[in-house]
Amino acid sequence: MKRRQFLAFLGFFLFGGTTAFWRLLEEHVTRSVAALADVMFPGDGVPKASELGIHRRVLEMAELQTLIANGIAWLDQRAARQGATDFLGLDEARKLALLDAAFASRDEGIQPFVLALRFHLGTAYYAASPIKSAFAYTGPPQPEGFLDFQEPPA
Repeated sequence: MKRRQFLAFLGFFLFGGTTAFWRLLEEHVTRSVAALADVMFPGDGVPKASELGIHRRVLEMAELQTLIANGIAWLDQRAARQGATDFLGLDEARKLALLDAAFASRDEGIQPFVLALRFHLGTAYYAASPIKSAFAYTGPPQPEGFLDFQEPPA
């Protein structure tokens, strides 16, 4: 029996139908990507990424579906090794540490997953009007950088 067939059977057996199983799986992936978005873009005085729904935009990108599914599975497996049920079961510090480990890992597919999430989430996050309006300078980048903004925030 192939893996997908087994999962469909398991979903039918456990949840009374394959639709319920896939719905639970989809919800888990959505919540996991929202948690990753918040780890990457926590807000700190502005809305965090999940509050803006940024994670949903990334989840709608068809070209990222396989990468996301494999990335969440990798994170869940590593979280289980730490005694959590899955990535969502970790506290914020351990989520961040696991994300850092994923970024540094040479395991196949995990680094492209983290890089793609960071790129797409970051682009959408900093393009969101509540975030853009929180910055004092909204003009185009200058050739020499932003001279008024070279020091870290106080």
